[in-house]
Amino acid sequence: MNGINEYRLRPHHILCTRYGTFDATGRGPEFSSIQQRIKEILNQNNDAVIIVNEGPDEICSKCPDCKNNRCESPDGNEDQVRKWDHIVMKGLGIEYGQRFTVDKLKSLVKEKTPLQFCKERCRARGRCKVFDSKPG
Repeated sequence: MNGINEYRLRPHHILCTRYGTFDATGRGPEFSSIQQRIKEILNQNNDAVIIVNEGPDEICSKCPDCKNNRCESPDGNEDQVRKWDHIVMKGLGIEYGQRFTVDKLKSLVKEKTPLQFCKERCRARGRCKVFDSKPG
């Protein structure tokens, strides 16, 4: 975390951390803690700033699958994750380096989701709340 209320998140974390129901207990308590903290921030009404980050972010920093600043998850390595990030960026109409308050980002995400990728190709769509009535 950079500033006091500033968080760097890669694009799929902006979307998937908010709506996903991923069970992170196997990745350790530090990972679970930061993931839960970011999820709370993304779901609250607040003026925290989210910076669209290229590559590993604050959540990745506590992940045991992040090695040498690269995702090495069996679910998808850094190259695959960057493709997902690009799809999410395109779907949301955002770019690396952009800064959003959580409230503005929530409005944007609510307006644009579910993305076509979410509907057709995401492996986690069965565990995703993006298809439920959308949170505010």
